Amino acid sequence: SSGINAEYGVLHESKFQVLSFSLKRSALLKELPFFAEVSAYIISNGDLIHPVPDVRDLGIQLSSSRDGPFSRHISQIAKKASLLSGWVFSVFRDRSPGVMLTLYKALIRPILEYCCLVWSPSSTGEIQAIENVQRCFTRRISGMEGADYWERLRRLNLMSLQRRRQRYALIHIWKTYHGLVPDSTGMKQDFDSDGRLGVQLKNQPKYIQKADTKRANQLFNSFGVQAYSLWNKLPVEVNTCATLESFKSALGVFLDTFHDRPPT
Repeated sequence: SSGINAEYGVLHESKFQVLSFSLKRSALLKELPFFAEVSAYIISNGDLIHPVPDVRDLGIQLSSSRDGPFSRHISQIAKKASLLSGWVFSVFRDRSPGVMLTLYKALIRPILEYCCLVWSPSSTGEIQAIENVQRCFTRRISGMEGADYWERLRRLNLMSLQRRRQRYALIHIWKTYHGLVPDSTGMKQDFDSDGRLGVQLKNQPKYIQKADTKRANQLFNSFGVQAYSLWNKLPVEVNTCATLESFKSALGVFLDTFHDRPPT
């Protein structure tokens, strides 16, 4: 409460921001005179910090929108990447795959994948909003005329963005198991070695299906829940790989056995 941390120094409480989440919140509740006080955060000097609709931290926008905590972030990065795609095609006349893919991978795709394990989309609309950036970009590359999105991905040796997010998640789980990254979700205690199935994740987190289906679906599709399902689908020859490079290689071969067709 003193705002002092022995290791990191003074915490500037006046710079704190507060997000307020609720499964159900009526417009009438917000009009009550005491609503601001009960939803605010009291700092050590007695001042109130009132909730804000969204907060941006380390490049990620988190909001209290009922559409989802990352709905605005997803909308904004899709818009930003689309605008940058338009700029690329307006500046560079060379539409050859080599030039266009170099620009796409260096300038545009990183916008759509930065910290994607945190905000990975859960609804079909959000998945489409992200995927449509790559779909529209590849359509304008020379030699791709008349080919559908799936054929363009095959010719250009690209994965869909949804498939890449799944791959990132699996690599992160492998790193967590081997202690290469912090165990941010507490899953390390759930790893179990099975002679027949290899390394498995037990005790998948449960979620309660409440009246607010949208919130329940967001929780169900979060990394902390989906990580268990994704990992446990891996065959023993993949989940028992001892090195990162061998795991990536085996994972790539395994993923290639499934059709890469996200909703577009």
